Amino acid sequence: MTRRAGLTSRLVLVAGLAALVVGIVVLAIAAAQPVSFGWFAYAPLSATTFTAEGVHMFSTASLVGAAIVVISLLVLAAWLGYRQGVRRKP
Repeated sequence: MTRRAGLTSRLVLVAGLAALVVGIVVLAIAAAQPVSFGWFAYAPLSATTFTAEGVHMFSTASLVGAAIVVISLLVLAAWLGYRQGVRRKP
């Protein structure tokens, strides 16, 4: 492995680990916040159900944190696969 490839490999490892830590911190902060689940109502005279748009069970911050964790785990898995596949000179 060349010196430049070794440096790049270490930088990818550090970036993946840093992103993992950031994602976990975002998830921890998002878990501490209360989540509003929205509302719905039924109007019996008009036979129409009203729902709020964009309501989901998780806060946006927790979804972003989960996405960061997933992406960082994919980067770390790719790094590990690359390191396992590198042919070393005897």
